Amino acid sequence: MGSDSADTPRPRFGRTDLQVSPFGLGCARIGGIFKQNPNDFVNLLATSFDRGINFFDTADIYSQGESERLLGRTFRRRRDRIVLASKAGFLLPAQRRFLAPLKPLLRPIIGLVGLSRQQVPNVVRGELAQDFSPVHLRRSIEGSLRRLATDHLDLFQLHSPPSAIVQSGDWVETLERMKQEGKIRYYGVSCDDLDSALVALEHPGVSSLQISISLLERRAMAALSPARVRGVAVIAREVLANGALVKKASEVNLRDYCDSDEEAATKGEQLKAYRQQALDRGISLARLALEFVRDLDGVSVTLVGVSRMEQLNALFAEAIPSEELVASSARQTQN
Repeated sequence: MGSDSADTPRPRFGRTDLQVSPFGLGCARIGGIFKQNPNDFVNLLATSFDRGINFFDTADIYSQGESERLLGRTFRRRRDRIVLASKAGFLLPAQRRFLAPLKPLLRPIIGLVGLSRQQVPNVVRGELAQDFSPVHLRRSIEGSLRRLATDHLDLFQLHSPPSAIVQSGDWVETLERMKQEGKIRYYGVSCDDLDSALVALEHPGVSSLQISISLLERRAMAALSPARVRGVAVIAREVLANGALVKKASEVNLRDYCDSDEEAATKGEQLKAYRQQALDRGISLARLALEFVRDLDGVSVTLVGVSRMEQLNALFAEAIPSEELVASSARQTQN
């Protein structure tokens, strides 16, 4: 697909006037210090756009703000052709804030010694805290705007707030004011559980929910129907079950994704059945997984997360054929 694909008619995003591609790019690993150099990330972002993706989901803490900076660098001259969604609510530990400006120096050293994220002790990474106060939200949004080199966010989301915070609504006035100021166009909530999603729907100003949905995780699907009734868009994340639905069977340890051995055993049987179903249809397991989420009534955007060009190429080759992205976009527009 060439660059003209970015002009393909898009489906609406809930009751908003945003027009989005059926698949979006999750940018949590864009800019990571354990990955490639910044130019490679820019190329990855630009290529995903050229192939038809116009929805990019990031957060102020992703790669200590580097994810947003790279998005700004890539799209500053094409800002009106993409939908930028960011999030805030987490506080970076002091260790990570200190290391952020040292990334250009640390990246080649880490590459040379072959250090991985898993090898970094927790004491170095630190523990995340949260703050959804009006002062923090405003400061975070303004920081995101600077890093993204834009004057507005198309969508701002609270980042994994507890259901009590969502229910309190103390954040609504601040976000409504920032809408009036033109700094955000719409706001929503990125939820970690079904309760938070259902509580978020009680606030009339909420335009979107972001929830985890996959073949192996369906609990949050209970929010789809009430969201659709209210005209609230749904962003589906973790659609490949943190890699379990794209990795080889020998590479998957479901205990890493489950709370108990019993749950891991149940999902293991499900995974075997899905592998056989994909084999019977002559498609990849990843494609089966993406089709399942994409076709759910009420899902507006299905996020895929990649950090390397080979991962993006593999997804388009095996799970998101270019012609299907266009066809899906046209089909949802007609609906």
